[in-house]
Amino acid sequence: MNAQCLHARPRRCPRHAPALRRAFSLLEAIVGVAIATAFLGAIALFTTNLGDSRARLARTSREIDCAEAVFTALERACATAVVEANGGAGIEGNESSVRIVRSAVGLGSDGQPAFAELSATAISFDASTRRVSVARGTTRDALSAPVRALRIRYLAEDGWQDAFDSSDGAAFPVGIEVSIWFDRSNGDADVASSAEGLDAPVEAAIDAPADRTRFLRVTGGPRVDPLALRRIEDDRGNAARNRRQDGAAGARDRAPAGGARGGSGR
Repeated sequence: MNAQCLHARPRRCPRHAPALRRAFSLLEAIVGVAIATAFLGAIALFTTNLGDSRARLARTSREIDCAEAVFTALERACATAVVEANGGAGIEGNESSVRIVRSAVGLGSDGQPAFAELSATAISFDASTRRVSVARGTTRDALSAPVRALRIRYLAEDGWQDAFDSSDGAAFPVGIEVSIWFDRSNGDADVASSAEGLDAPVEAAIDAPADRTRFLRVTGGPRVDPLALRRIEDDRGNAARNRRQDGAAGARDRAPAGGARGGSGR
């Protein structure tokens, strides 16, 4: 290396100059922004799905608790159903409510006198609030899960009945069937329509399969052989199938009329 480069050094030698750094091009910047946006979108979608899953899990848990509370209360009442001493009905009810007098030793916690021999269990459905309530004695609890419709039917020796009073026939029913349709919508419009007396949503819910159904035998009721039960079940299935077919036929009959009106308007 010459002396001028060692002592004077007015400028660096070309071979010792630092290398220039290469900047990002526009295409590389766009690709980076697209990757970051896709990553953030995936995180947002995962968070949203996680929240929806938690909401569905909480709703399903409330529905299971509601159904089990109704079925457990009725099962215990049907197992110990008795007739009141004053000649009142031991089991009476309609499609939306039922009351069963049962034999039980009360402790005074349900509003009844302590060590009472009889207690009453009642299940009722309020269409205005879309809630099912379970009453034991004078204590009534409204269940948290919203319910679109509740149907209670009573199996007698001659078939299904929509209402039953054990004091009329001096006998208990063979069993009680409870079907529950849960309300999985927002519920505001449905509650308003129910308050106005519009039963169309309830009728549509009953035509669809129930979310929870259970048949409970009543201790002390008439004995029905399995073949008779199968025949009754077949009759019920045929009746439901006929209702669905009639509804589908009515919808098909109304569809051409609407199409004809639309064609004449054009």
